[in-house]
Amino acid sequence: MTDAVTHPRFPAQKGRRTRGRTWWAQRWVDDVEQAALDSNTLKRGRAYARGGLVGPLTFAPGLVSADVHTDDESLHVRIRVDPLDERQWGEVLETLASRSGHVAQLSSGTLPRELDEDLAAVDVSLIPSMFDADATCTCEEWDVPCRHAAAVLYQAAWVLDDDPLLFFLLRGREGQEILQRRHGTHPETSRSSFDDACVPVPATDAYAAVPGPLPAPPRPGGSPVRPCWLDGAPPEVRADAVWSAIVTAISRYGDHV
Repeated sequence: MTDAVTHPRFPAQKGRRTRGRTWWAQRWVDDVEQAALDSNTLKRGRAYARGGLVGPLTFAPGLVSADVHTDDESLHVRIRVDPLDERQWGEVLETLASRSGHVAQLSSGTLPRELDEDLAAVDVSLIPSMFDADATCTCEEWDVPCRHAAAVLYQAAWVLDDDPLLFFLLRGREGQEILQRRHGTHPETSRSSFDDACVPVPATDAYAAVPGPLPAPPRPGGSPVRPCWLDGAPPEVRADAVWSAIVTAISRYGDHV
């Protein structure tokens, strides 16, 4: 069973960028603002978010919820989004399996743009559309979203900034479980390519094994020919040349010298 995740209440923020830092959080906020009917309601929602009026945020499959505490009352907000169906999850898993870089970036806290583009090509998105979301609040105001729901949606972007795997949870499955399943279908990502070659062998089996063939000995070529130019060379030159010839002979013929 997929568990819900609750983020603690944010304190009052001064000068914070309300619309998120990352491209995925900004996408979330852009969708909220484009779907909203009243810009003044969004402005009040941003003020509530920065003012620390939003209680702990809970992320669950298909749901973001929180309380908003104003001077007069406490309101409960619920934002419902559509989970992905089995076909869409199949596309997600296949896309993750096709590129190991997607899994590496998700594990490090980044939602790859390339993953978003690959999924868009098969008509799937991990980032819910606010045009399809259902935002409800106990205030029963007519604005969609109301100022309280807007505050929750803005603060949700702050949490998503640091934990994009919550998009998987919102869409119906736990993000870490998806990544582990991806690793489980590809053993080469968790085992070294040398594992099979480095299996321990009992000593008795090693000694009983038939050794392989020895390398072929060097071809007979006789002693190196003394170059005639050494006859008229100074003694120090002759000595250096002789020493060089000895070193060359040892490296070439080894134990046969």
